[in-house]
Amino acid sequence: MKLLVAGGGTGGHFYPALAIMKKLHEEDQDNRISYIGTGRGLEAKIAPRYDWLEFKTITIRGLSRQSLKGFLKGLLLLPVGLIQALFVIRKFKPDLIYGTGGYTTFPPAFWGVILGIPVLTHELNVKPGITNRILSRFVTKVLLSYPETRNHLTARDSKVTGTPVRKEIKDDQAAVNPESFGLKPDFPIILLFGGSKGSKVLIEKIIQEFEQKGEKTEIPFQFLIQTGNKNFTTFGERVEALPSESVSTVEYIENMGEAYRMSDLVICRGGAGTMAELVAAEKPAIIVPWSGAAEDHQYYNGKYLEQKGAAFLVEETDWPNYPLLETLTDLFTSKDKLEEMSGSYKDMVEDNGRRKVVKTLKDTIS
Repeated sequence: MKLLVAGGGTGGHFYPALAIMKKLHEEDQDNRISYIGTGRGLEAKIAPRYDWLEFKTITIRGLSRQSLKGFLKGLLLLPVGLIQALFVIRKFKPDLIYGTGGYTTFPPAFWGVILGIPVLTHELNVKPGITNRILSRFVTKVLLSYPETRNHLTARDSKVTGTPVRKEIKDDQAAVNPESFGLKPDFPIILLFGGSKGSKVLIEKIIQEFEQKGEKTEIPFQFLIQTGNKNFTTFGERVEALPSESVSTVEYIENMGEAYRMSDLVICRGGAGTMAELVAAEKPAIIVPWSGAAEDHQYYNGKYLEQKGAAFLVEETDWPNYPLLETLTDLFTSKDKLEEMSGSYKDMVEDNGRRKVVKTLKDTIS
């Protein structure tokens, strides 16, 4: 199989694609896989690590809703990305194109439709973005992470597969070592992260609550915070100055599977990749959707898990005044609620998103 995969810019688009590419390579090393992304996204750092993966970049940006200048820049770069994607397709000659959504998916999917190459796009969010809403009318098949997405999408053909997640996320047998993260063993852990780049909004809230409580801060849990590269030094210094030893910061967590396994609760944004990992790991969560997300998709993702009983949804405007430490203390004092939230995932845990997507890809060209 010669597969062209598109997506990127964030881990939410890239990691599900990576899960599929890894499985295809593991099954048959004769499969040729090429990945189209941007030169500045997370994929530009991670994709080159795999010598079996042909990584190509195109110059493209999203059409910003917050800035007229950003919107116009994205509009001007679209023809550039389309031309570059055409050159990649003409040279690679894929049997199939698979896109995980976002603006990077549009150029190769567009040419796939025009040139008669089978195209499968994957909508990873509950509420689809504009790229997949446009493409869904023309592509061969739309794969869905959630059945509810059909209510927001007009597609020629669709199939619910769940979201592919990295194998290590579901590896229940692997050992964990809290001490390697600077944490105390046998003490409840709250994992906080805002994607690969971190989230100043989420982290600032934690530090401020500790600073306000001062020496009186006594809590029955500890925090593991992924800060991201830009925030690591600043927040690390502030954490060092706190009167509590219940907070540990790391710049980046390479093995998220281990972090999920040893955590009792997660505080996070509402990106598609994060939601899929929460479902796979069956972790209770407090979700604070990023208010700048396109189509407000993070809100709808978080709302979906809240309605299932697996998470609390706190809108970003309410986050500064949210009684976080008080809420967490109540949860960890009575663990019944955490167990109930974790149990809410039982009817959501898909059998194997990677396997279903790979089978669908193969069936499309067989």
